[in-house]
Amino acid sequence: MQYTLTMSEPLVENRNVRQRPEEGFRRWFVNDYFDVIVWYESAAGDLLGFQLCYNRTVKERAFTWQRNKRSSHYVSSGSDERGRGWIATAVLHGDAGPVPEDILDRLQTEQGDLDDSLLELIVSHARDYNASRGDG
Repeated sequence: MQYTLTMSEPLVENRNVRQRPEEGFRRWFVNDYFDVIVWYESAAGDLLGFQLCYNRTVKERAFTWQRNKRSSHYVSSGSDERGRGWIATAVLHGDAGPVPEDILDRLQTEQGDLDDSLLELIVSHARDYNASRGDG
């Protein structure tokens, strides 16, 4: 699948993320193409996982990594090929294939507020996922 390569603004950290103590600590980075949500045990705790969502308006994809679990890369059912939303809450389903290298390149270009260490971790886990598939 070909993805839109028009660059967006750099990622900005949303510092007004609802925190629920029983769910750990979350950080959320966003621009008009990406959402990156990161979960920690606590504000100063270990990383639990992340979700990289991209191509937000047309056939969104989500790559998810969680500590001690298998990574996944799914298609979101929240919009159609023209970007029209058709359900209130998107559902992740199906195999979205490998995470495209141009998406990882774009993430690096639009890094913005995303910490270097998080960026490296996301790119590394996506590439590991691709390699484990045998088609990345």
